[in-house]
Amino acid sequence: MQKSLVPIIEVDKEKCVNCHACISACPVKYCNDGSQDHVSVNANMCIGCGSCIDACTHDARKYADGTSRFFYDLHQGVPMVAVVAPSAASNFRDQYLRMNGYLKSIGIAAVFDVSFGAELTIKSYMEHAEKNKPVAIISQPCPVIVTYIEIYQPELIPFLAPADSPVMHTIKMIKEFYREYRNHKVAFISPCPAKQREFDEVNLGDYTITMKSLHQHFLDQDISLDDFPEVGFDNPPAERAVLFSTPGGLLRTAIRENPEMINVTRKIEGTGTIFEYLKKIPEMIGKGFAPFMVDCLNCEKGCNGGPGTLNRHEPPDMIEYYVEKRNKEVQADYGSGSKFKRWKGKSQLHRNLDKYWNEKMYYRTYPDLSQNNTLQYPDNAEFKSIYTRMNKFSDADHYNCSSCGYGNCEQMAIAIFNRLNKPENCHYYTRSLIMNTAETITGTVNDLASNSNSISSISSRLYSMSESLNKEFAGLNEMIRKNAHLIQDFDVIAETLNDISQQTKVLSVNASIEAAKAGASGKGFGIVATEVKRLAQDSSKEANKIKPYLIEMESLFEKIIINIQYASEEFNKTTEMSKEVSGAIEKLSASFTELNKKSKVLMAFKSE
Repeated sequence: MQKSLVPIIEVDKEKCVNCHACISACPVKYCNDGSQDHVSVNANMCIGCGSCIDACTHDARKYADGTSRFFYDLHQGVPMVAVVAPSAASNFRDQYLRMNGYLKSIGIAAVFDVSFGAELTIKSYMEHAEKNKPVAIISQPCPVIVTYIEIYQPELIPFLAPADSPVMHTIKMIKEFYREYRNHKVAFISPCPAKQREFDEVNLGDYTITMKSLHQHFLDQDISLDDFPEVGFDNPPAERAVLFSTPGGLLRTAIRENPEMINVTRKIEGTGTIFEYLKKIPEMIGKGFAPFMVDCLNCEKGCNGGPGTLNRHEPPDMIEYYVEKRNKEVQADYGSGSKFKRWKGKSQLHRNLDKYWNEKMYYRTYPDLSQNNTLQYPDNAEFKSIYTRMNKFSDADHYNCSSCGYGNCEQMAIAIFNRLNKPENCHYYTRSLIMNTAETITGTVNDLASNSNSISSISSRLYSMSESLNKEFAGLNEMIRKNAHLIQDFDVIAETLNDISQQTKVLSVNASIEAAKAGASGKGFGIVATEVKRLAQDSSKEANKIKPYLIEMESLFEKIIINIQYASEEFNKTTEMSKEVSGAIEKLSASFTELNKKSKVLMAFKSE
């Protein structure tokens, strides 16, 4: 069953761009989940080293420490003491004792130096080595390394020094020997937020306040340490254990008690080195190649340049200058120069240590947290299936480019198998999609470019036909207009025939009258007059028959003219549209040509 661990890293998902720089920097990559639109952290698998915060350039990750809770409880009157890490001397430099003055000014009852706890730690180590004769001892002041071993290499737990860290030695010393502070809360001015893990595991210690967050508080509140007096620590002074925060500081303290330790101790630090070293040390122990003591720290610059310090990006020479300066000062306090003074000072130190050391009190065990490591490994068939999802079909497709953050394609496949990532975050996968898309675009562009010529030709023909039809309609319209005039002429002719008929009727009547006057001699003329009258009547009837037809024909021609005019206007619009279509197709054809050039560039990129 998994054990819930206190979160050390907080993620602002709004700022995270899912770039995977955090995964790339992380020594235990699978504590990160990159399967969503941001990278989240599984606290139960995270060792709290802070490498991801250094790598993140988007301000999306930060440490979770107890600074806000510390100041809130302090203002509420909660009684407190403070324990200060040795790295304070390199971070606050010549003002680290003034920081003690500040702490007491805000209500801290007492301030203790963890460097003296480091002296007690060395005594615990030496006693363990002398009494139990272990094959190897892995130092454990670094909570990151302890958490790593508990989760990922529990086989190394028997080799972890069975003694508390310097800060826990200090806290236990306070609870046992400074009874007036037994019920006080303990605030740790720390170089590392991961120390909270140790507090929770040992169930001692209440607030982890990083030096970086404390410094930010000074800036926010416009606090200057120059305004406070130098105040010494409330516990006995350390000697060279003030070096514990620097790489090799444990070894330099240990050789004071046993000079031979320098020949059997391995000093090693740095995130990029220590974990690979620990992976191989079981084999080295088994073969007898391992050193007796491993003095190890996660941070390359030691605790002085820890993730919660102001020195994270400072030159090591400057950091070590202040460490060595304090080292000389404390050694001088215990006696330096003559052999007698050194012996006397060493005797005084041992009396102090004997006063505060208890074999049983500082003993520590470590839980096996390997169940927190929930990583599953795919078999060969599952690997093949995952690679297919990643568009990897041969060894040549395994670029191992590290852009995913895991270092190689196999590790990325493991992440995908555990649903901690997705194929879309693989550089080769996205590149292959781009290339496939480029091929499709190229084919489509070529087809469109080819078809655009046919479309342009059809458009030109349509435009030509439109113009020709428009001309035909114009001619037909003109012809009908002329015919309309002819119909009007027919109407005039019909009217003329009707007038002639009327005149003929009049002549016929006059002729009949004259024939009657002539008597018998005009009888034949009368007959002719009668026939002329009948002819006039028939002509009038026929002329009147023509007129309705002419009126109907005239109305029909008017309708035809209107329809032809409308059709002509529509064809004029069609002609204009044809012009626009033709112009648009010419532009489209030019775009296809340019797109075709770009797709060829993409294809050339793929072939590289």
